[in-house]
Amino acid sequence: MKRNLTILAATAALLTACSTQNDLAAMTKGGYAFRPARIKIDPHKAVSHGHWDRPAGLEGEHLIVIDTQLQQAKYYIANQYVGSSTISSGKAGHGTPAGTFKILSKDEDHTSSTYGSVVDAQGNTLIADYTQGQPMPPGGIYKGAPMNFGMQITNTGIWMHEGYVTAAPESHGCIRLPGDMAKIFFDNTPVGTKVVIK
Repeated sequence: MKRNLTILAATAALLTACSTQNDLAAMTKGGYAFRPARIKIDPHKAVSHGHWDRPAGLEGEHLIVIDTQLQQAKYYIANQYVGSSTISSGKAGHGTPAGTFKILSKDEDHTSSTYGSVVDAQGNTLIADYTQGQPMPPGGIYKGAPMNFGMQITNTGIWMHEGYVTAAPESHGCIRLPGDMAKIFFDNTPVGTKVVIK
């Protein structure tokens, strides 16, 4: 009986440890360059997590801090926290660069010049996932992926924009935000805003 209780206790401890390892918060403490399979996130399900509470009349220097480990963007005005958003940053092989940047330009209806699809003259999709430089089928027309509420961070193609967000690294290097938060960030961010990516 005592031996059975010892085995049960050991099994419970093991299950607890496994459960903790599967927890997103525990995973982010260790850091990762891509989405491990054991994180409990459905990569096919978009999420929309965000918060915005800018006090009326609050003015001052704007700052956006992107945390690629926590997959979160935090927004500050005059050193006061006013909001945050869940993000999806660059996946393995397409990492989001770390450093201090600024918003170089804004384009509400921006489209990608590198990633998208190929359609024919009637608009039928010939290639759904196309990267510039790949062979183009006869009669094919490149259609850039939508990057609405786009805010340019680097001259090498890194933007913050509306996109598919799973709270895990999924992009080609850009910072994706859920639609509602992308619009709020876009509307409240002047060109020149400092962006820190870590």
